[in-house]
Amino acid sequence: MSTGFRLVREVLPSSFLGRDVELSILLPPAYDEVAAPFPVLYLNDGQDLERLNFQATLDELYARGAVQPFLVVALHANEQRKHEYGTAAHPDYDGRGDLAGVYSQFVLEEVLPFAQANYQASPNPAHAVMAGFSLGGLSAFDLVWHHPDAFARAGVFSGSFWWRQRAVGAGYTPSDRIMHGLVRARRPHSSHRFWLQSGTLDEHNDRNQNGVIDSIEDCLDLIEELIKVGLDARQALRYVQVEGGHHHPDTWGRVMPDFLIWAFGQEGSTAALPAPLPVVRLQFDPELAPSILPPTADVVAPAVPEPLVLPEMLSPPVHALPLHTDLTAISSHSVMPIARPAEGDFLPYASTYINQVPVGADPREALRGIAQEFHAIFENLSEAQAEKAYADGKWTLKEMLQHQIDTERIFAYRAMRFARGDSQDLPGFDQDGYVAQSGANARTVASLLAEYDATRASTQALFDSFTDEQLDRRGTANGGPATVRALLYIVPGHELHHLNIIRERYLPVL
Repeated sequence: MSTGFRLVREVLPSSFLGRDVELSILLPPAYDEVAAPFPVLYLNDGQDLERLNFQATLDELYARGAVQPFLVVALHANEQRKHEYGTAAHPDYDGRGDLAGVYSQFVLEEVLPFAQANYQASPNPAHAVMAGFSLGGLSAFDLVWHHPDAFARAGVFSGSFWWRQRAVGAGYTPSDRIMHGLVRARRPHSSHRFWLQSGTLDEHNDRNQNGVIDSIEDCLDLIEELIKVGLDARQALRYVQVEGGHHHPDTWGRVMPDFLIWAFGQEGSTAALPAPLPVVRLQFDPELAPSILPPTADVVAPAVPEPLVLPEMLSPPVHALPLHTDLTAISSHSVMPIARPAEGDFLPYASTYINQVPVGADPREALRGIAQEFHAIFENLSEAQAEKAYADGKWTLKEMLQHQIDTERIFAYRAMRFARGDSQDLPGFDQDGYVAQSGANARTVASLLAEYDATRASTQALFDSFTDEQLDRRGTANGGPATVRALLYIVPGHELHHLNIIRERYLPVL
């Protein structure tokens, strides 16, 4: 029997959404040999499969017999993502999610029948799982919560459970969180099962200044609401908190095996997973990987609110992480921080950016962490807010984001040229002229973020590839010296510089 899967691409015209929706369908190894219906994973944000390293993860799980054969139906989102994802009953305070109701109809009345009629997808709700990331995770949870006749289980990676009917600062209270209210309004179905994940670096916001970042608190509060309405947490819930995990496909891809084994594990592989509550802490710190820490372990992480501490489970067994033999092997970059550039490695103006990267920090890791902060800001903006400047003659936020993209591309290009031994002088560029010609304000925030993410993935792969010898190679740019090492610090430092400007000058006037 083959251990590989087969990828099929489909385009499904949707009468509900009024557009064609691309589907990536992954057929299991046994697809051509088994006539019976297959369990199926319906996955939001299917356009991100490659960024999640999803296919390689499936190959590994199938090769070692960790999961039963199952279908994957991955639904691609487009620029309407912030309108189509959300809670079907309520858009948020800014009108986002206004198409979530028709998106639910699309999934229930078009996607499921299509998969069942054409790809042997099981019609049994017990064999159907819906999952997603961020807003897509909120959408998946909402669908499963309200439609147990179609899905029994949901997987939510860094779910946007902040989704609220009133803006923070406009009389907001925790009761304004929409999904929490929807959970309070009904009891769970007996078949309901939920896998929820958050990362300790999902964001840095802390609305109530209690030391727990909002994304973790919103998730834990939702778990508390589920327990209050009757969900058996020990049987129906798995909460995975990733120490050092970001609001990013890299983190979600690395924790994906835990979710897939929970959802589709063969007998024995599921039992090997760590105990589910109060917390499963998947440790991404290379010095601790692949250990699973009990909830009483001394780690630098937000505290778990008291209601989630189940006394009889305070000392769950510590298991070897079943996801990979060594989490450090997943990442190709060195775990040792890169030495800072020396004087003469860069033009004097660049010290402003280089000094933004904290002493002792690896600039590649700093770059990984910045992206989720930009997403946290821009995903909460309306198009009108993103087209606002803090003063006359200044860039709008959309133009600021486009400037980040353009600058990163140019600096990464310089680093690539110099690393390859090309030391000829490279010209500078007129940043104001670039912004003026960019047309950024005519684009959607979603399209700019998609370009930003694509650029970041390319930059990250390039920076991770450099050897120590390549880091010390130099050339000239804009009439002055630059080493590859300096450029590695300038790129995240430049972005941190502008992130501070956004916080200090833009956000207060929105």
